[in-house]
Amino acid sequence: MKVLFLREMDQSGRDILRKNGIEVLVSHGKSEADFIRDLRETQVEGILCRTGKVTPAMIDASENLRVIAKHGVGLDNIDLDYATKRGIQVVYAPTGNSNSVAEHALFLMLACARRFRYVDEIFRGGDFNVRYTLHNTFELQGMTLGLLGCGRIGQLLAKKAAYGLGMKVIGYDPFLSQEKLKAPIQLKTKAEVLREADFVSLHMPSTPQTRGSIAAGDFRLMKPTASFINVARGDVVVENDLIAALQGGEILGAGLDVYDGEPIGPEHPLLNLPQVVATPHTAATTEQAVKRCCMTAAQGIVEVLTGEEISFPANHLKVPLRVAL
Repeated sequence: MKVLFLREMDQSGRDILRKNGIEVLVSHGKSEADFIRDLRETQVEGILCRTGKVTPAMIDASENLRVIAKHGVGLDNIDLDYATKRGIQVVYAPTGNSNSVAEHALFLMLACARRFRYVDEIFRGGDFNVRYTLHNTFELQGMTLGLLGCGRIGQLLAKKAAYGLGMKVIGYDPFLSQEKLKAPIQLKTKAEVLREADFVSLHMPSTPQTRGSIAAGDFRLMKPTASFINVARGDVVVENDLIAALQGGEILGAGLDVYDGEPIGPEHPLLNLPQVVATPHTAATTEQAVKRCCMTAAQGIVEVLTGEEISFPANHLKVPLRVAL
């Protein structure tokens, strides 16, 4: 049996696969056409991907394909419906990077609260006395964190913010009840969260229902001293509306790790606003998170190919594995 990595992955995943008699191949392609060529040539049983797209044409390129594994949580880069239709099991690593992403959200909150991007730029330009000119810098203790999405990452962030920094945490999640929460979050309506929070942190996946769901009206509800944090997915936000809200002073700042249409270049408006702290989709790239994700995804491949119980299925097949169309 063979598995194709769409890019080089951590050695820990290779070790798990090889220990179970599965050969690891690595694609050096950069385009869909490259991946289709590699899949046709290798006829692998599995694909392990990170952020690269897995399209219907790629799924069809290997007649032996039985499993697609995601190195991480977000599944928007895999055509899940088509994979399910073809009887291909998709597995993922929902617990692998949760802590890393929650910590990164906290880092962005702190950076916004202390206007880190602005201070760093002025200080490096030679003005040590920038410290005497600052306004709108805050301690987090006693402030309110508002979560849009209270799943695994949101709840981890809530614990860190409440227990570690003394923040009040409120949240909106239409799929959770107060009784099911395992974190110090008071559930409220979306509008209440936006109005009351000093920091609004987005933790929604990218789905047809959520894409573009955070827009101008939402930013208008926020406090003019509030900051918006996004470590989830860029396309959940109408980016031009966020830019307009920042430029117009409707909100004070933003801490962003994801963008609508990645990668973005140095000319992007968000990178040229002094009130924006920006990182290049690095929330989940700590050494620990990368290793956990790779090991979990590889173990998922092993479970599918050896007929074991699947720990983290991303789809639920109602047809035998690998159906012909």
